[in-house]
Amino acid sequence: MAYAITKMQYRDEWVVAFQRGETYLKDCVTKELMISGLTASFALQGAADRMTKRGTNGLIPSRNRSDTQPTITLEEKHTKETRTGFDVFTAPANLREAMQNASALTASREVDYTIIDALATATNAYAGGAAQTMTFGKTVDALTELFELDVMAGNEITCLWTPKMWGRLLTFQEFKSADYIDAKPLVGLALDRPKVWMGAKHIMHNGLPNKGTATASNFIFAKPAVGHAIAGDVKVDAGYNGEDDYSYDRATIYDGATILQQAGVIKVVTDDTAAFT
Repeated sequence: MAYAITKMQYRDEWVVAFQRGETYLKDCVTKELMISGLTASFALQGAADRMTKRGTNGLIPSRNRSDTQPTITLEEKHTKETRTGFDVFTAPANLREAMQNASALTASREVDYTIIDALATATNAYAGGAAQTMTFGKTVDALTELFELDVMAGNEITCLWTPKMWGRLLTFQEFKSADYIDAKPLVGLALDRPKVWMGAKHIMHNGLPNKGTATASNFIFAKPAVGHAIAGDVKVDAGYNGEDDYSYDRATIYDGATILQQAGVIKVVTDDTAAFT
């Protein structure tokens, strides 16, 4: 018969739940760091047409400029948590530390969500937006559609894929072969790391719209096509309110994003429920 009086022990360190804690996209877009102000304007130089011949009047025709100035309006975003002194006292691990850690992770993820929300407004879609079971040929075809819109590899192209689509890429010999890429993708834990392939950076991202469904959104875009403005670093405040005996932690960002050039973004809708072959 087991002894009736037993002891229970609690681990005094937190085990953090699975979650993204960094931004993958802030360096993939055109950034503007703001010191103050509500809006950020980007000076977008228009593309020139073909050269012209001298006119019948003997003068060389002068062309008109087609410059534009897209604007981003900042929004304030917060994550805040409060816990009573009793909660902090009775928690099995350092609750104040856990609050601060959660705020930092949330703020980092928010930058990516802001950029992804902007990408979701893309007007160009591969295959008319119909859900695809991507093959190597279709992946190349989607990239060529971007090139047809005058976007070249020198414009720093990024391909954002859902985890399922990333797994499908790993079934393409061309994606794994050293004949196509410089890095060895299957060394160590490199399966989920960004890879440069076919002149573009490929990134797996688990924050894309409708991931894991039959209409998952993936994006191919050039760096000059998307603008992101942010007011400095993440603003963090943590402390204790003695009058009401509670600890608090708050993180804040002011940011916004927009598509500067629709020609530089293509949405690729994939069927994430389709089986691999």
